[in-house]
Amino acid sequence: MREILSVVSTKKSQDPPLDDRRLAAAARDGDDDAFGELARRHSGGLHRAISRILRDDSEAWDVVQMALLKAWRQLKRYDPKWSFATWLYRIGTNLAIDVIRARKSRLRAHENGMEHRLRVVGEARPSSERVSGNDVEKVLSVLLPLLSPQQQAAFVLREIEGVESSEVAKILDCSPTTVRNHIFQARKVLRAELAARFPEYLPASRRTRS
Repeated sequence: MREILSVVSTKKSQDPPLDDRRLAAAARDGDDDAFGELARRHSGGLHRAISRILRDDSEAWDVVQMALLKAWRQLKRYDPKWSFATWLYRIGTNLAIDVIRARKSRLRAHENGMEHRLRVVGEARPSSERVSGNDVEKVLSVLLPLLSPQQQAAFVLREIEGVESSEVAKILDCSPTTVRNHIFQARKVLRAELAARFPEYLPASRRTRS
């Protein structure tokens, strides 16, 4: 079988694009080009999500490659009632969680292009009028690894990637209620750690209470 990611850069078909489920069926029958098209469609988004979970761009590509390889080998298990993207994200996210668990120490961040305001932590407008992307990257790179692997994955997928809670539940193989609980607990930890480690980003009213 060809190197999984090598097919991502192969020729583009001039025929009308097939939907993911039809491509998955063709790939299950041994069509490398069909799987290559699925990889082209979804590897970028999967990498972005995994990179934000692991805080390491290079390691995220390794996980993407492993996820694609695992998906290729397990195509017979793919249930077309699910979207292919959800199934692939579930594989990739589980692999990322395994990586986090294996580290057994805080993550050292590397985040490209994080342009997020600290509202995702659950705070009101920060004390400064503007927070730079680099500031947010620095804060999240310190705080996100303090969450449990499940909390971290749920928070990144829902609050940063904007994946619907029902889809996050499928990806993490849990109920939507559990997803909401993971995010609630994540926000609780992040708010407390933000106050302890980066009080300069709190609203002035919050800083003067302590």
